[in-house]
Amino acid sequence: MDSKITIGISACLFGQNTRYDGGNRHEPLLIAALSQIVTLVPLCPEAECGLGIPREPMRLEGNPKNPRLMTITTRCDLSERLQIWSALQMDVLARKGVSGLILKARSPSCGRQVAVHGIGEGETPHSPGLFARAWQERFPDLPIADEEELRDPGRLENFLKHLTEEKPNRQEKQR
Repeated sequence: MDSKITIGISACLFGQNTRYDGGNRHEPLLIAALSQIVTLVPLCPEAECGLGIPREPMRLEGNPKNPRLMTITTRCDLSERLQIWSALQMDVLARKGVSGLILKARSPSCGRQVAVHGIGEGETPHSPGLFARAWQERFPDLPIADEEELRDPGRLENFLKHLTEEKPNRQEKQR
């Protein structure tokens, strides 16, 4: 029986060719370090909700408190599709015992702080990607980070420490 903590990781970081352009953003050093102490579960919200590989580039637009996931060229609103998949996936992740996530920085589905376009001039507002937002709403006490943050050894150590901390009713919140 595997007693390692289970965390989800963006499939493109794991080396799978799931990005919009058919490529990946493999993070071999991060994967090697984590694989020694946790079980990694790759996931790609965009590919897994049926958007295909490759796919048209997308971005978040509109209200940063409730942004829309829009394709850039054809202007298709994919928000509902990804939100429905994300809601269902939260139950799957809970059943798998996933205790944290490492997601692709700046991804419109996975990023923790993603630019939101279309409000007007001035400073560009930011929002979590749609999948990252669903995770934060469902599991507010469980850690989430992106690969850029975890390149810093201190932040990686803090993320792993947060994973192993005992929290009252932690498993209950996952159900």
